[in-house]
Amino acid sequence: MVNHLEINKIAESKNEYELWRTQLNDYVIGIGWSYTNEYILVASSCGILTCYNSSYHLKIFEAKAHQNGLMCLAVSPTENKAVTTGQDGFIKLWDIKSASLIKEIKSDSLWVVQAVWSPDGNYFAVSSGNTLTVFNNDGKNIQEFDGHESTVSGIEWNSNSKAFATACYGGVRLFEIEQDEPIEFLEWKNSMHSLSWSPDGKFIGCGTQDSRVHFFPLPYNIGSDFEMNGYKGKVKLLDWTFDSVFFLTNCWDELIVWKFAGVAPQGQMPQTLGGHLGKITQAKFQNKSSFLASGDDMGFVHFYDVAISENLITGVKLKNTISKLCWSNDDKQLAIGTSHGEFVIMESPA
Repeated sequence: MVNHLEINKIAESKNEYELWRTQLNDYVIGIGWSYTNEYILVASSCGILTCYNSSYHLKIFEAKAHQNGLMCLAVSPTENKAVTTGQDGFIKLWDIKSASLIKEIKSDSLWVVQAVWSPDGNYFAVSSGNTLTVFNNDGKNIQEFDGHESTVSGIEWNSNSKAFATACYGGVRLFEIEQDEPIEFLEWKNSMHSLSWSPDGKFIGCGTQDSRVHFFPLPYNIGSDFEMNGYKGKVKLLDWTFDSVFFLTNCWDELIVWKFAGVAPQGQMPQTLGGHLGKITQAKFQNKSSFLASGDDMGFVHFYDVAISENLITGVKLKNTISKLCWSNDDKQLAIGTSHGEFVIMESPA
Protein backbone atom coordinates (compact mmCIF):
# COMPACT_ATOMS: atom_id res chain seq x y z
CA MET A 1 0.00 0.00 0.00
CA VAL A 2 1.28 3.47 -0.87
CA ASN A 3 2.02 5.72 2.12
CA HIS A 4 0.98 9.10 0.70
CA LEU A 5 2.41 11.04 3.65
CA GLU A 6 5.80 9.43 3.04
CA ILE A 7 5.63 10.14 -0.71
CA ASN A 8 4.69 13.78 -0.08
CA LYS A 9 7.62 14.10 2.31
CA ILE A 10 9.99 12.77 -0.37
CA ALA A 11 8.52 15.16 -2.96
CA GLU A 12 8.99 18.19 -0.71
CA SER A 13 12.44 17.32 0.67
CA LYS A 14 15.83 18.29 -0.70
CA ASN A 15 17.88 15.41 -2.11
CA GLU A 16 20.40 14.96 0.71
CA TYR A 17 22.39 12.43 -1.35
CA GLU A 18 22.91 14.65 -4.40
CA LEU A 19 26.55 15.27 -5.38
CA TRP A 20 26.16 17.09 -8.68
CA ARG A 21 23.66 17.89 -11.40
CA THR A 22 23.58 19.41 -14.86
CA GLN A 23 21.07 19.97 -17.63
CA LEU A 24 21.52 18.24 -20.97
CA ASN A 25 19.84 19.10 -24.26
CA ASP A 26 17.50 16.13 -24.66
CA TYR A 27 16.10 12.83 -23.37
CA VAL A 28 18.80 10.81 -21.56
CA ILE A 29 18.79 7.48 -23.38
CA GLY A 30 22.00 5.97 -21.99
CA ILE A 31 24.44 6.26 -19.06
CA GLY A 32 27.64 4.31 -18.47
CA TRP A 33 30.51 4.41 -15.97
CA SER A 34 34.04 3.55 -17.08
CA TYR A 35 35.44 0.37 -15.53
CA THR A 36 37.53 2.39 -13.01
CA ASN A 37 34.62 4.79 -12.33
CA GLU A 38 36.90 7.65 -13.44
CA TYR A 39 34.58 8.70 -16.27
CA ILE A 40 30.86 8.74 -16.80
CA LEU A 41 29.24 8.92 -20.23
CA VAL A 42 25.77 10.22 -21.01
CA ALA A 43 23.93 9.69 -24.31
CA SER A 44 21.10 11.97 -25.42
CA SER A 45 18.46 10.82 -27.89
CA CYS A 46 19.35 13.69 -30.25
CA GLY A 47 22.69 11.96 -30.92
CA ILE A 48 25.03 13.77 -28.49
CA LEU A 49 27.56 11.76 -26.44
CA THR A 50 29.02 13.58 -23.42
CA CYS A 51 31.80 12.42 -21.09
CA TYR A 52 32.50 13.80 -17.60
CA ASN A 53 35.21 13.23 -15.04
CA SER A 54 33.20 11.64 -12.24
CA SER A 55 35.27 13.06 -9.37
CA TYR A 56 35.49 16.70 -10.46
CA HIS A 57 32.38 16.72 -12.68
CA LEU A 58 34.29 18.38 -15.49
CA LYS A 59 33.22 17.84 -19.09
CA ILE A 60 35.93 15.84 -20.89
CA PHE A 61 34.35 15.88 -24.33
CA GLU A 62 31.08 16.24 -26.20
CA ALA A 63 30.54 14.69 -29.63
CA LYS A 64 27.76 14.48 -32.19
CA ALA A 65 27.86 10.70 -32.22
CA HIS A 66 24.91 10.00 -34.54
CA GLN A 67 23.09 12.21 -37.04
CA ASN A 68 19.53 10.92 -36.72
CA GLY A 69 19.40 10.07 -33.06
CA LEU A 70 21.28 7.84 -30.64
CA MET A 71 19.76 4.47 -29.74
CA CYS A 72 22.15 2.80 -27.29
CA LEU A 73 25.30 3.37 -25.22
CA ALA A 74 27.38 0.47 -23.87
CA VAL A 75 30.62 0.96 -21.91
CA SER A 76 33.30 -1.73 -21.73
CA PRO A 77 33.63 -3.46 -18.34
CA THR A 78 37.41 -3.79 -18.67
CA GLU A 79 38.77 -0.91 -20.84
CA ASN A 80 38.20 2.78 -21.51
CA LYS A 81 36.05 2.00 -24.53
CA ALA A 82 32.39 2.56 -25.36
CA VAL A 83 30.01 1.64 -28.17
CA THR A 84 27.15 3.77 -29.44
CA THR A 85 24.47 2.85 -31.97
CA GLY A 86 22.09 5.10 -33.81
CA GLN A 87 19.22 5.72 -36.19
CA ASP A 88 21.77 6.57 -38.90
CA GLY A 89 22.73 2.89 -39.23
CA PHE A 90 26.18 3.33 -37.68
CA ILE A 91 27.95 1.48 -34.88
CA LYS A 92 30.74 3.56 -33.33
CA LEU A 93 33.58 2.44 -31.06
CA TRP A 94 35.06 5.20 -28.87
CA ASP A 95 38.21 5.63 -26.80
CA ILE A 96 36.95 7.39 -23.67
CA LYS A 97 40.29 8.59 -22.30
CA SER A 98 41.54 10.18 -25.52
CA ALA A 99 38.06 11.33 -26.59
CA SER A 100 38.59 9.78 -30.01
CA LEU A 101 36.61 7.63 -32.42
CA ILE A 102 38.35 4.27 -32.84
CA LYS A 103 36.11 2.79 -35.51
CA GLU A 104 32.92 3.57 -37.44
CA ILE A 105 30.94 0.62 -38.80
CA LYS A 106 28.05 1.00 -41.25
CA SER A 107 25.18 -1.43 -40.79
CA ASP A 108 22.87 -2.64 -43.56
CA SER A 109 19.96 -1.48 -41.40
CA LEU A 110 18.87 2.10 -40.82
CA TRP A 111 18.45 1.53 -37.08
CA VAL A 112 20.98 -0.24 -34.85
CA VAL A 113 19.10 -0.74 -31.61
CA GLN A 114 21.15 -2.64 -29.02
CA ALA A 115 24.77 -3.07 -28.00
CA VAL A 116 25.94 -5.30 -25.13
CA TRP A 117 29.52 -6.04 -23.99
CA SER A 118 30.59 -9.47 -22.82
CA PRO A 119 31.58 -9.50 -19.11
CA ASP A 120 35.27 -9.98 -19.96
CA GLY A 121 35.22 -7.03 -22.38
CA ASN A 122 36.55 -9.08 -25.31
CA TYR A 123 33.39 -8.79 -27.44
CA PHE A 124 30.30 -6.72 -27.97
CA ALA A 125 27.09 -7.82 -29.68
CA VAL A 126 24.72 -5.52 -31.56
CA SER A 127 21.30 -6.02 -33.11
CA SER A 128 19.63 -4.33 -36.07
CA GLY A 129 16.28 -5.72 -37.13
CA ASN A 130 16.50 -9.51 -37.15
CA THR A 131 20.30 -9.50 -37.49
CA LEU A 132 22.76 -10.13 -34.66
CA THR A 133 26.45 -9.24 -35.10
CA VAL A 134 29.36 -9.86 -32.73
CA PHE A 135 32.55 -7.77 -32.83
CA ASN A 136 35.79 -8.10 -30.92
CA ASN A 137 36.93 -5.20 -28.75
CA ASP A 138 38.76 -3.62 -31.69
CA GLY A 139 35.58 -3.52 -33.76
CA LYS A 140 36.36 -6.48 -36.02
CA ASN A 141 33.28 -8.43 -37.19
CA ILE A 142 33.70 -12.03 -36.08
CA GLN A 143 30.16 -13.43 -36.24
CA GLU A 144 26.82 -12.61 -37.84
CA PHE A 145 23.43 -14.29 -37.74
CA ASP A 146 20.31 -13.09 -39.56
CA GLY A 147 17.99 -16.05 -38.97
CA HIS A 148 15.69 -14.54 -36.35
CA GLU A 149 11.99 -14.65 -37.22
CA SER A 150 11.48 -11.05 -36.06
CA THR A 151 13.32 -8.10 -34.56
CA VAL A 152 15.83 -9.10 -31.88
CA SER A 153 14.28 -7.82 -28.65
CA GLY A 154 17.00 -8.84 -26.21
CA ILE A 155 20.68 -9.80 -25.97
CA GLU A 156 22.29 -11.21 -22.84
CA TRP A 157 25.75 -12.67 -22.26
CA ASN A 158 26.46 -15.63 -20.03
CA SER A 159 28.68 -14.69 -17.11
CA ASN A 160 31.53 -16.76 -18.61
CA SER A 161 31.58 -14.53 -21.75
CA LYS A 162 31.67 -17.59 -24.01
CA ALA A 163 27.96 -17.77 -24.81
CA PHE A 164 25.09 -15.35 -25.29
CA ALA A 165 21.34 -15.47 -25.80
CA THR A 166 18.93 -13.57 -28.05
CA ALA A 167 15.16 -13.22 -27.88
CA CYS A 168 12.56 -12.55 -30.56
CA TYR A 169 9.16 -13.86 -31.58
CA GLY A 170 9.15 -17.64 -31.17
CA GLY A 171 11.72 -18.12 -28.44
CA VAL A 172 15.32 -17.78 -27.31
CA ARG A 173 18.51 -18.80 -29.14
CA LEU A 174 21.79 -19.67 -27.47
CA PHE A 175 25.07 -18.97 -29.29
CA GLU A 176 28.74 -19.57 -28.65
CA ILE A 177 31.53 -17.30 -29.82
CA GLU A 178 32.65 -17.88 -33.44
CA GLN A 179 29.90 -20.41 -34.15
CA ASP A 180 27.60 -19.08 -36.85
CA GLU A 181 24.62 -21.25 -35.95
CA PRO A 182 22.78 -21.34 -32.61
CA ILE A 183 23.84 -24.15 -30.30
CA GLU A 184 20.28 -24.37 -28.94
CA PHE A 185 16.80 -23.01 -29.67
CA LEU A 186 14.40 -22.64 -26.73
CA GLU A 187 11.13 -22.48 -28.61
CA TRP A 188 8.04 -20.71 -27.29
CA LYS A 189 5.37 -19.34 -29.63
CA ASN A 190 5.06 -15.84 -28.24
CA SER A 191 6.67 -12.42 -28.65
CA MET A 192 9.52 -11.89 -26.21
CA HIS A 193 9.96 -8.23 -25.16
CA SER A 194 12.84 -8.61 -22.72
CA LEU A 195 15.55 -11.11 -21.79
CA SER A 196 17.68 -11.74 -18.71
CA TRP A 197 20.10 -14.62 -17.95
CA SER A 198 20.85 -15.43 -14.31
CA PRO A 199 24.53 -14.96 -13.33
CA ASP A 200 24.74 -18.61 -12.24
CA GLY A 201 23.61 -19.67 -15.74
CA LYS A 202 20.63 -21.71 -14.49
CA PHE A 203 17.66 -19.66 -15.77
CA ILE A 204 16.71 -17.38 -18.64
CA GLY A 205 13.67 -15.17 -18.08
CA CYS A 206 11.72 -13.32 -20.80
CA GLY A 207 8.90 -10.79 -20.59
CA THR A 208 6.20 -11.71 -23.13
CA GLN A 209 3.58 -9.97 -25.26
CA ASP A 210 0.74 -11.24 -23.06
CA SER A 211 2.08 -9.73 -19.80
CA ARG A 212 3.82 -12.83 -18.41
CA VAL A 213 7.39 -13.81 -17.59
CA HIS A 214 8.47 -17.07 -19.22
CA PHE A 215 11.44 -19.01 -17.80
CA PHE A 216 13.73 -21.59 -19.39
CA PRO A 217 15.77 -23.67 -16.89
CA LEU A 218 19.24 -24.64 -18.14
CA PRO A 219 20.31 -27.20 -19.19
CA TYR A 220 16.97 -27.21 -20.97
CA ASN A 221 14.59 -30.15 -21.25
CA ILE A 222 11.39 -29.84 -23.29
CA GLY A 223 8.50 -29.13 -20.97
CA SER A 224 10.64 -27.86 -18.09
CA ASP A 225 9.90 -24.19 -18.76
CA PHE A 226 7.40 -22.33 -16.59
CA GLU A 227 5.69 -18.93 -16.33
CA MET A 228 4.74 -16.24 -13.84
CA ASN A 229 1.54 -14.35 -14.65
CA GLY A 230 -0.82 -11.81 -13.11
CA TYR A 231 1.12 -8.76 -14.28
CA LYS A 232 -0.72 -5.51 -15.07
CA GLY A 233 1.17 -4.93 -18.33
CA LYS A 234 4.16 -5.99 -20.43
CA VAL A 235 7.20 -6.85 -18.33
CA LYS A 236 10.19 -5.06 -19.83
CA LEU A 237 12.36 -4.51 -16.74
CA LEU A 238 14.20 -7.65 -15.63
CA ASP A 239 17.24 -7.92 -13.35
CA TRP A 240 19.02 -10.47 -11.14
CA THR A 241 21.08 -9.93 -8.03
CA PHE A 242 24.76 -10.80 -8.57
CA ASP A 243 24.32 -14.11 -6.72
CA SER A 244 21.15 -15.12 -8.66
CA VAL A 245 19.10 -15.24 -5.45
CA PHE A 246 16.55 -12.55 -6.38
CA PHE A 247 14.88 -11.79 -9.72
CA LEU A 248 13.30 -8.37 -10.26
CA THR A 249 10.34 -7.58 -12.55
CA ASN A 250 8.12 -4.53 -13.08
CA CYS A 251 4.35 -4.51 -12.67
CA TRP A 252 3.19 -0.99 -13.59
CA ASP A 253 3.52 0.94 -10.28
CA GLU A 254 4.95 -1.99 -8.29
CA LEU A 255 8.06 -4.16 -8.34
CA ILE A 256 7.64 -7.93 -8.06
CA VAL A 257 10.68 -9.82 -6.77
CA TRP A 258 10.97 -13.61 -6.92
CA LYS A 259 13.41 -15.61 -4.79
CA PHE A 260 15.27 -18.25 -6.81
CA ALA A 261 18.47 -19.17 -4.90
CA GLY A 262 19.28 -21.83 -7.50
CA VAL A 263 15.79 -23.36 -7.66
CA ALA A 264 12.57 -22.39 -9.44
CA PRO A 265 10.20 -20.33 -7.25
CA GLN A 266 6.90 -22.05 -8.14
CA GLY A 267 4.61 -22.19 -5.14
CA GLN A 268 6.28 -19.26 -3.41
CA MET A 269 4.81 -15.82 -2.86
CA PRO A 270 6.95 -13.03 -4.32
CA GLN A 271 7.82 -9.76 -2.61
CA THR A 272 5.71 -6.83 -3.80
CA LEU A 273 7.50 -3.51 -3.43
CA GLY A 274 5.13 -0.56 -3.43
CA GLY A 275 5.55 3.18 -3.04
CA HIS A 276 5.42 4.43 -6.61
CA LEU A 277 2.43 6.50 -7.70
CA GLY A 278 3.18 6.32 -11.43
CA LYS A 279 4.42 3.79 -13.97
CA ILE A 280 7.85 2.37 -13.15
CA THR A 281 10.26 3.14 -16.00
CA GLN A 282 13.61 1.97 -14.57
CA ALA A 283 14.74 -0.54 -11.93
CA LYS A 284 18.21 -1.88 -11.18
CA PHE A 285 19.97 -3.85 -8.43
CA GLN A 286 23.39 -2.74 -7.29
CA ASN A 287 26.24 -4.75 -8.79
CA LYS A 288 27.13 -6.60 -5.59
CA SER A 289 24.12 -6.38 -3.29
CA SER A 290 20.35 -6.79 -3.02
CA PHE A 291 19.86 -3.03 -2.70
CA LEU A 292 17.99 -1.55 -5.67
CA ALA A 293 16.82 1.72 -7.19
CA SER A 294 13.67 2.26 -9.25
CA GLY A 295 12.32 5.29 -11.09
CA ASP A 296 8.90 6.24 -12.43
CA ASP A 297 7.17 8.57 -14.88
CA MET A 298 6.47 11.13 -12.13
CA GLY A 299 10.18 11.67 -11.43
CA PHE A 300 10.45 9.67 -8.20
CA VAL A 301 13.46 7.43 -7.49
CA HIS A 302 12.90 4.90 -4.69
CA PHE A 303 15.31 2.61 -2.87
CA TYR A 304 14.68 -0.84 -1.42
CA ASP A 305 16.65 -3.78 -0.01
CA VAL A 306 14.93 -7.06 -0.84
CA ALA A 307 17.22 -9.14 1.41
CA ILE A 308 15.67 -7.52 4.48
CA SER A 309 12.19 -7.21 2.90
CA GLU A 310 12.16 -3.42 3.18
CA ASN A 311 9.22 -2.06 1.19
CA LEU A 312 10.64 1.47 0.87
CA ILE A 313 13.81 2.70 2.53
CA THR A 314 13.99 6.23 1.13
CA GLY A 315 13.48 8.16 -2.08
CA VAL A 316 14.21 11.34 -4.02
CA LYS A 317 12.21 13.43 -6.48
CA LEU A 318 13.28 14.86 -9.84
CA LYS A 319 11.13 16.99 -12.13
CA ASN A 320 10.55 14.60 -15.04
CA THR A 321 10.18 10.94 -16.06
CA ILE A 322 13.17 8.82 -15.01
CA SER A 323 14.64 7.53 -18.28
CA LYS A 324 17.86 5.90 -17.03
CA LEU A 325 19.45 4.66 -13.79
CA CYS A 326 23.05 3.42 -13.60
CA TRP A 327 25.04 2.37 -10.52
CA SER A 328 28.78 2.99 -10.47
CA ASN A 329 30.82 -0.21 -10.63
CA ASP A 330 31.69 0.08 -6.92
CA ASP A 331 28.01 0.77 -6.05
CA LYS A 332 28.92 3.97 -4.22
CA GLN A 333 27.09 6.32 -6.60
CA LEU A 334 23.98 6.35 -8.75
CA ALA A 335 23.60 8.34 -11.97
CA ILE A 336 20.07 9.38 -12.95
CA GLY A 337 18.79 10.74 -16.25
CA THR A 338 15.35 12.04 -17.18
CA SER A 339 13.21 12.54 -20.26
CA HIS A 340 13.94 16.30 -20.22
CA GLY A 341 17.72 16.06 -19.90
CA GLU A 342 18.17 16.31 -16.12
CA PHE A 343 21.36 14.49 -15.14
CA VAL A 344 22.09 13.88 -11.47
CA ILE A 345 24.84 11.99 -9.64
CA MET A 346 24.12 11.02 -6.04
CA GLU A 347 25.80 8.90 -3.41
CA SER A 348 24.17 5.61 -2.59
CA PRO A 349 21.79 5.67 0.41
CA ALA A 350 22.89 2.10 1.23
